[in-house]
Amino acid sequence: MTTHLASFRLLCAAALMGQGVLLDAQSLSPVKDLPKTIGSVTQDAGPLSVCALADTRAITLAYNTATARGAKRFVLGWELKVDPPGELAKNLAITNVKRIGVLAKVNCKTVLPLPAGGVDAMQAHTPYALVDKAPDWKTGFTSLVMTARNDNLPANEFVPRLKHHVKLVTQLFEPKGMDGYVVYIGDDFEWGYLHWVDEATSKKAFATPEGATGPKDSATFQHTRGANSQIFHGDVSPR
Repeated sequence: MTTHLASFRLLCAAALMGQGVLLDAQSLSPVKDLPKTIGSVTQDAGPLSVCALADTRAITLAYNTATARGAKRFVLGWELKVDPPGELAKNLAITNVKRIGVLAKVNCKTVLPLPAGGVDAMQAHTPYALVDKAPDWKTGFTSLVMTARNDNLPANEFVPRLKHHVKLVTQLFEPKGMDGYVVYIGDDFEWGYLHWVDEATSKKAFATPEGATGPKDSATFQHTRGANSQIFHGDVSPR
């Protein structure tokens, strides 16, 4: 599987240019509502989980145990190079390894479909799938999004502003080949994964005038939390 953060670097560059721009949710252009998750692959075949891990031994053991029994499992993971938000840890992962045994004892949360009310009803500190059409996260192209609230945005406006943004991202990119989109909202940060059918499709989508509006919108209220490196690329053998 090919993975990199080219699209996210576009977001970061835009953030550097847009730090002085402040738009509250009420003044934004309307976007298409998202009342329910697009697709239901993981609900039909088995849920995804997102994990925040101080070390990766638990997820490595769980993966190896599951695959030794013949299960088709994957782990995609990144190591943050900066201090994570307090409720998270330096290693962030998304996986379909079942939350049993050692994995039930660490900070992993099941990815849920959008609740009744859609994006507007999303709760903080809960991972949701906004797009759930990817048949196999072990293939294709996945990027990590890790952002934090800009200082010039009032704290109570971050979550409403982010909900507007994730609707926009879905509207822009789901028709262009983004077949998986998982978002976790913190009080002042976002953690999420974008899965595409392949790398070329992602690059093409961000290169369009419409696609460029996604990073530009993000830059008006949040910025990247810093560097990270991918440590798991589908299995648990670091590369």
